[in-house]
Amino acid sequence: MRKVNWGALALTALLGLTSQARAADWQDGAPAEWAKVMAAAKAEGKVVVAGSPDMGKPFTDAFQRDTGIKLEYLGGNTRDLSSRAARETRAGQVTIDLMVGGASELPLVNEGLATPLDNQLMLPTVTDGKYWADGKLRWVDKGKRYMLQGAEYVNGQPFINTALVKPDAIKTWKDMLKPEFKGKISAQDPRQPGSGQAAAAYLAALFGMDFIKQLYVDQKVMMTGDARQITEWAARGTYPIAIGGSPTDYETFKAAGIKTLIVGDMEDGPGTTVGGFSLIWQLKGNPHPNAARVFLNWFLSKPGQEAYIAAKGTPTMRTDIDTSALPAYLKPQPGKKYLETYQEEFYLGIRPGLTKHIQDSLGAN
Repeated sequence: MRKVNWGALALTALLGLTSQARAADWQDGAPAEWAKVMAAAKAEGKVVVAGSPDMGKPFTDAFQRDTGIKLEYLGGNTRDLSSRAARETRAGQVTIDLMVGGASELPLVNEGLATPLDNQLMLPTVTDGKYWADGKLRWVDKGKRYMLQGAEYVNGQPFINTALVKPDAIKTWKDMLKPEFKGKISAQDPRQPGSGQAAAAYLAALFGMDFIKQLYVDQKVMMTGDARQITEWAARGTYPIAIGGSPTDYETFKAAGIKTLIVGDMEDGPGTTVGGFSLIWQLKGNPHPNAARVFLNWFLSKPGQEAYIAAKGTPTMRTDIDTSALPAYLKPQPGKKYLETYQEEFYLGIRPGLTKHIQDSLGAN
C-alpha cells in the first residue's frame, strides 16, 4: 500500500501567493538590522539544519526560494541526530546549526548545549501575538529562552473499526473495559518510547495506574512496537480497536478506501496536544550564526510553517494559515480540555514517573 503524502496534498490548497509576494510578506516590517543579518548570512554561505528526513525537501526548496541562502539538511533518526548534536557540542566541534525535532531533546537544552533564541527573533510577522493561537509564541523550556514550538495537534485518540464495533459502544475510555472488548484491542507497546507510551501516560494521568492494569492486562491488549501494525489490524478487523496509532497511517488507510475506520471521540478524555517534530533549538557554538538566525525567523514565519505542513500534515499554531484541508480530528477544539504534554513541566517532570509505573505494571517486554 502506497503511503499517502496528505501534508503535501493539503498544502496545494494553502498556497495561492506567488513566490515573490510570499517572500515579501514574511519580512514585512523588518528592522534595519535585518538587512545586515541577511547579508552576513549570505556571506556565511549556508545553514545546516537537522531533523526528520521528510522535512528535507520542503524546507530546502522553500528556504532557498525565500532567502537565497543554501540549506544543508541532515535527515535522520531523532535519537541518532540528538546523540550527534550532543557529542559535537560537548567537544566544541559543532557542524549543525539548528535542530528541528521533539521534546525528547529538552535534556540537551538543560545541559547547556543550546544558544538562547529569545534575542534572535526579529520579524513582526513572527513575534506579533496576533499570528499565534496562544496570542504569543509557545516556549517549551521552563526558562522560555531556548526551544520554540511551531505546530500543535491532538494525539492519543483510539482508532475504531465500526464494521465490528458499533460507534456508540465506545464513547469513553472506560467503555473499553466492557467484557465484549476483551481480546479485541491492540496498542503500540507502552513500555517502549513512542506514541503508545505517550497514550498510556495520558491515560495514567487521567485515571490512575489501576486503570492501566485493567485495560492493558485484564483486557488482554495485544501489544507491538509497530504503530503501523496496530492501525492495519484495526482496518482489517484483526483487532478492531487500536491505541497509539499514527495519524499518518490512519490517513493512508483512509485514502486506500477503508471507510469503516474512525477516530474515537472520547467524552472522558479527548486526547493530548503535542508538537510533533516542530520544536526548534540552536546548538551552542554553531558555525553559521547569522544564517541560523534567518532560518529561525523563517521557520516560524508563514512560509516556514507552510513548508512544515507540507512535510508533516499537522496543523500549525499560526493563525494566518488556512488548515481547512487537514483532518478535523487533529485540530484542538474550543471547550475541550486537552493535556498539554510538550511543556517541560510535564515532559520531564511528570511523564517519566508515569512511564516507570507503566513499565513496572505491565512487566518486561
